[in-house]
Amino acid sequence: MELPTEEKLLDVVEEFTVPQQSEAYQASYRRWRRRKNNRYAFCFSKNMKEATFAENQAVVNETPAQAENSALHSLGILFAWALMLYLVIENVIDKIVVLIAQYMGVRIEMVYWGESRYYGEDQVVFLFTAALQILKILVPILVIGLALRMSLRTSVPCRVRNKRYFLTGVSAVMLLSVVLGIAFVSRSAELEKYRLISEVNRSEDHWVIIYILFTVFIAPLFSELLFHGAMFQSLRQFGDRFAIGAVAILSALLAHNPHDALRLGLLTLLISFFMVRTGSFLTAVIMRIIHEIYMFAMFQIESYGGMFSVYWWFVVLFPVVVGLLNVVAIVLNRGEKEEYRAENPSYMTIWDQATAFFTSIPMLIMLVTCVLLIVVTFMLG
Repeated sequence: MELPTEEKLLDVVEEFTVPQQSEAYQASYRRWRRRKNNRYAFCFSKNMKEATFAENQAVVNETPAQAENSALHSLGILFAWALMLYLVIENVIDKIVVLIAQYMGVRIEMVYWGESRYYGEDQVVFLFTAALQILKILVPILVIGLALRMSLRTSVPCRVRNKRYFLTGVSAVMLLSVVLGIAFVSRSAELEKYRLISEVNRSEDHWVIIYILFTVFIAPLFSELLFHGAMFQSLRQFGDRFAIGAVAILSALLAHNPHDALRLGLLTLLISFFMVRTGSFLTAVIMRIIHEIYMFAMFQIESYGGMFSVYWWFVVLFPVVVGLLNVVAIVLNRGEKEEYRAENPSYMTIWDQATAFFTSIPMLIMLVTCVLLIVVTFMLG
């Protein structure tokens, strides 16, 4: 019996739909996946009566699973090299720059064992730290962006398409930040940046404002551009569940402290989930900024206010009250139609996807380096 016409063709690009995104976004995403010689896109077409072909591959793929495997493997290699540059800038280039600065007479010192800490004139230390933070994130962003060549519409969709989930995400990250702050703020390697803000309080007012703006707003924006920009958007062609898990793992491993690894992994999972549900990159940025605000507040209370002080109760109870009110609102509106569409099918299991993505030689080198840095930091700390 001959198959109906609509069942003769298999086109993974046309079959893919992106939840909570506009038709313009999806059209742009399909154009990116169909771009000629785009080895980072899963693009496979098959006529059930003819030989198979993949229009963006150099060689013919026999099955959709092979095309999916090839694209995932290529993305794994690309992200591994980009994140290795992140590690080199953070752990090698910074020390070289400090030595050069010292040779030129700049007042800056570094402790080379354990978690690196910089000392010297407040403004010099801040400018050095800020430049290093931006550089180590900006370079991987540029490498990934130039390789993928995604449009801004595709890599950073900004329109919030589900305001209810946006409010829920804000409440959820407030609650999570309080829990993570209580559990980890005293053991976080990121105390370094909060210490800088505290120490600069004796400087001019405009420097204090610049320090806080950079730490709470600018650095989180760049961080989200790295993880939830083109990196996440390119991975979601293999399913949002895989994209959420892969980005969370990579985000956690880049933290050289086991406590920060757990904190950032959980935070990235939460942010990814609500970014998918709202369809907006701005959700990720705002949630990250809220987390930074709470971590800074918890650090200040830990350092100067004392546990269970008036400030402590305000910081802890406020998100709890807001979160409970949001839960009540969700329950009252539970009859609303769910707009989120089902996960797109994959031709590989999650395990096969993870194997294709995480087992390239560059990715394994990057992963081993991250694990070793976490172990060494933990042992020296």
